[in-house]
Amino acid sequence: MSKSKSATLGVLFVSFIWGVEFVLIHNAIALLEPHSFNAVRFGIASLFVGLCMGYWKIRGGFNWRMLRHGCLLGLLLYLGFTFQTFGLLYTSVSNCGFITSLNVMLVPIIALFLLGERLRLLTVFGVGVAAAGLYFLTAAGDAPFNFGDLLTLICALMFALHIVYTGKYGREHGALALTLVQLLTVSVLSLGSALVSEDWQRLLDPGVVGNPDVLFAILVASILGTGLAVMIQTLAQGHLSSTRVALIYSLEPIFAALTAFLILNEQLPAAAGLGAAMILAGILLAELPTLRTKEMLPAEGE
Repeated sequence: MSKSKSATLGVLFVSFIWGVEFVLIHNAIALLEPHSFNAVRFGIASLFVGLCMGYWKIRGGFNWRMLRHGCLLGLLLYLGFTFQTFGLLYTSVSNCGFITSLNVMLVPIIALFLLGERLRLLTVFGVGVAAAGLYFLTAAGDAPFNFGDLLTLICALMFALHIVYTGKYGREHGALALTLVQLLTVSVLSLGSALVSEDWQRLLDPGVVGNPDVLFAILVASILGTGLAVMIQTLAQGHLSSTRVALIYSLEPIFAALTAFLILNEQLPAAAGLGAAMILAGILLAELPTLRTKEMLPAEGE
């Protein structure tokens, strides 16, 4: 299997995990406040990546330039996950999944202005179709745009910036070292925020941390949804364009909406099937240049 195909499957797995964990986090933050949850989540994820580096005997890759880039990516991740987690307090899982995935539209625009990556016509059309599909999938109901939706919209911008800059820096540095710095940055920032603005003593309460909903959410979100996911994304973006990664991530709200329906009984609008089909069609349209050449898409500006 080629590196580009392996990277595509890896990003698809990340999209699935991130879609499923919306519901888990939604349930967990009812007991453990958002910054506290993220501090534990990213702390465990950092330990996981550190253990992987020790197991594979990877000690190099750390320098001041990498640390600066890793801290910047970590700051963007901190802002993205913070706004998303708080957004889940005020909006539905399905809406949060849709709005987060607006980064599909934002990534190529940001890459154009910040990195000078040119836009392919089919990519632009595919992004538009996928974004419209996301709307029909989860925003076709009667729920008005609320404070949680606004927070999640800011989250989408932060994730789009993170995808673009990961595509840039992921080619310059070792994936695991860069991932570890990102996760440690988020963990420290989240812990500091929890100490300042939350009842951090809940972190020491066995009745809260040991609650099955909280414990399961922490384990899935930290190991699969954070440590492994960021590591896969950092590796994959050495072989895939930022726009292609964003389009694969547009499947995330499908997984989120299905999980919300199965676990929380959130009812999907009638247009959900059409929305899912449009998302898949948008991804296929954007992939046509790759399918024709049977080669990996380079970064769009190369």
